[in-house]
Amino acid sequence: MRISRTLSLYVLREAVQYAAIGLLAVGSVLLTQNLLQRLDDLAAIGAGGGDVLAVVGCLVVMLATYTVPVAILFGVLVAVGRLSSDSEIMVMRALGVSLAQLVTPFLILGLLVSGTTAYLLAEAEPAARQRLRAVMASIASRGGIIQEREFNRLDRRGDRLLFVDERGENNELVGVMISDRTNPDQPFTVVAEGGRFDFDDASATAFLDLERGDIHFEPDIGASGYQHIAFDTFRYAFDMSAVLGSGFNRLRPPEMRLSEVREILDYFEVHGEPPPVIRDRKRWRYEIQLHRRTALPFAPLLFCLVGVPLGLRRTKGARSLGVLVCVALAFGYYALLATGVYLAENQLVEARLALWIPNVAFALMAVILLLRARRAES
Repeated sequence: MRISRTLSLYVLREAVQYAAIGLLAVGSVLLTQNLLQRLDDLAAIGAGGGDVLAVVGCLVVMLATYTVPVAILFGVLVAVGRLSSDSEIMVMRALGVSLAQLVTPFLILGLLVSGTTAYLLAEAEPAARQRLRAVMASIASRGGIIQEREFNRLDRRGDRLLFVDERGENNELVGVMISDRTNPDQPFTVVAEGGRFDFDDASATAFLDLERGDIHFEPDIGASGYQHIAFDTFRYAFDMSAVLGSGFNRLRPPEMRLSEVREILDYFEVHGEPPPVIRDRKRWRYEIQLHRRTALPFAPLLFCLVGVPLGLRRTKGARSLGVLVCVALAFGYYALLATGVYLAENQLVEARLALWIPNVAFALMAVILLLRARRAES
């Protein structure tokens, strides 16, 4: 018999509701981890609450390419495990529902999620990465790092400290003091009546254009006296590329849409050299992005095909077992993917082969598990 529409919707509802739980759990963990890694950078450039929310929005989209496939795997494993442990699968088989018919709804679900993942990788993820870069640039350009009447660190180590009495409109500053100890052999202090903050996004460099002040050089230990230089204007520069990345106004391969990556690879193919305007001029980086974005969309489909036969085993504690199996399978897939990226980055294996290693491995696993489940059915 053909599996009924009602029965298909029933098993799909089970999978989707568990997948939603998995999405919230996995997404929360990955989002928290990635946000915590960026908090120091956000604090270093003076990000506010609204800026953090904007960064969170970008991270949610960027991480969706990983959380959605894992959530589907979790949903299929737990749903099929629950149906099997409650003998519902046995009843379906008694009614004539074959393994192939049972797999069909999950196959459709996998195809739908694979299509969604393909869109995320091709368009949404690079757009989110560009948006994140724009948010970081916006924070830096408005001088959020500068707070009135506080010692502001201009780097992570605190070798540069800035104190400002007042900050007006258009980043105008009144009463400025800078302590610079980046060179231990020649520390100095700058005191100025006023100035203005400026930011160059091409070089990720911030500038303090100071007016009417002095530069005081601290003497060596044991030396007498000190030196100071008076100035009418003085430009003090400090690098923010450690936070923003140098040349961050030019797109990196992960920030490019799939169509743009293909265009650059086509240019390489025709001219044998990179286009003159791109930031990263290594061909293999674009090949990794191309094959990563064409290989990863198959993950949800393969997870469904692997998850169904694994979930068919009747065991107690199907939900907890599903969590453990999900973690093991997801770790295995992305570990293989990381290995493939490593091989491609070190040019040990071509990207077209290295990035497809996890798909080949899981496809073989799915075939073996489905054949075993079919033999057990007969």
